[in-house]
Amino acid sequence: MRQSTPAVPDTITAAARILEQLAAGGVSDSAQFWHDVESVTLPLVIGVAGQPDQRDVTFVWRSAASLQGVYLRLNRITDKERVGQGLMNRLPSSDIWWLTLRLPASYCGSYTMTEIPPDTAPEALSQLGTRFTPFTGQPDSLNRQPGIRVRGDGRESVLALDLAPAQEEWRGDTQCGRGELVTWHPVIAGQTRRVRLYLPDVPDSVPLGLLVLPDAETWFDYLGVSGAIDAAIDSGRIAPLAVLGIDNVDETERSAILGGRSELVQDIAERLIPGVRAKYPDRVWAGRAHTVLAGQSLGGVTALMAARHAPETFGAVLCHSPSMWWTPDGSSRPSLFSERDDCWVSEHLLSSPPDSVRIRLCVGSLEGSTVPHVRQLHQRLCAAGVESHCVVYTGGHDYAWWRGALIDGIAWL
Repeated sequence: MRQSTPAVPDTITAAARILEQLAAGGVSDSAQFWHDVESVTLPLVIGVAGQPDQRDVTFVWRSAASLQGVYLRLNRITDKERVGQGLMNRLPSSDIWWLTLRLPASYCGSYTMTEIPPDTAPEALSQLGTRFTPFTGQPDSLNRQPGIRVRGDGRESVLALDLAPAQEEWRGDTQCGRGELVTWHPVIAGQTRRVRLYLPDVPDSVPLGLLVLPDAETWFDYLGVSGAIDAAIDSGRIAPLAVLGIDNVDETERSAILGGRSELVQDIAERLIPGVRAKYPDRVWAGRAHTVLAGQSLGGVTALMAARHAPETFGAVLCHSPSMWWTPDGSSRPSLFSERDDCWVSEHLLSSPPDSVRIRLCVGSLEGSTVPHVRQLHQRLCAAGVESHCVVYTGGHDYAWWRGALIDGIAWL
């Protein structure tokens, strides 16, 4: 999945010709330029002299249409208030658009390209980097690495530079596991919702851990978690475990049930998991130490609530990019949350430290105020006698690295 080790353009190669012409602001032979583009790996990744932990990454887009511009939206690099950094350059009188960004060599993130129509209103331009944008981004047609899809029909490209953690278990496309997938629709946390149990293809006598995943519609329908679990088991990276996924009803209901509320966690612990084990009495279940809940964003807070409210069920939780801004009254918002603000999530968790639960906190280095809050929570958990581990990935708020962190976390167990 990772882009190759950066090339050094010390000879006149196709990559060097591309970069020289872009820097010069003109192309002498358009056909040769696009022939060169087809022969290299894009985006182009070049080492930076004297800065071994940095890469110059050049993106190229082809469009002869009359456009106001092309916008490269790279997670937490050119989105939100940084839209200007993602506006691509056009070579005069050509169909060539390009942009070079200097990035950490360990960066992993998702991105799209947006063609901006002529005469686009300033109000629409101001929303380019937000989730309210009226435009639909496209995957990078010149990036041949598998992309990622986390909802609907929208697909994004993935940029994983050479020092980013490997994600050998993920291939980008939805994968079906070889094991048994069972689906049913119980009432959980007050709503009838789809629940799925994936049982890997291992003998019944092999002890099975249990991984519980909120946001299961993303993990199962789009990311292909069962195939990734199979690959990790096959390689010996993780011990065999089943996956119990709980869907959201819709986005509004997701916001209402995930986060710092405990109803979902308690229903999973008190009703759902005992029911699963009773349904499969011939299976050997590995027990509490290998029963883990993993969540991202609001689901990351749910993982912490599992440690706080159901420590007798969960021996470990994996918490990725938790929404540390969350409050019970709903008054807080991510954009208004600063490093200096009090964190209800931390205070609630530490009001009764889950000293029998292993906690793995992961956060993207580009997630602003979330980073210091996660680090501080880790330090306070350790001081309270909780086994806490903290890992900072180079990236943003993004399934592109969350999926890798999921397998990393299971392997850590």
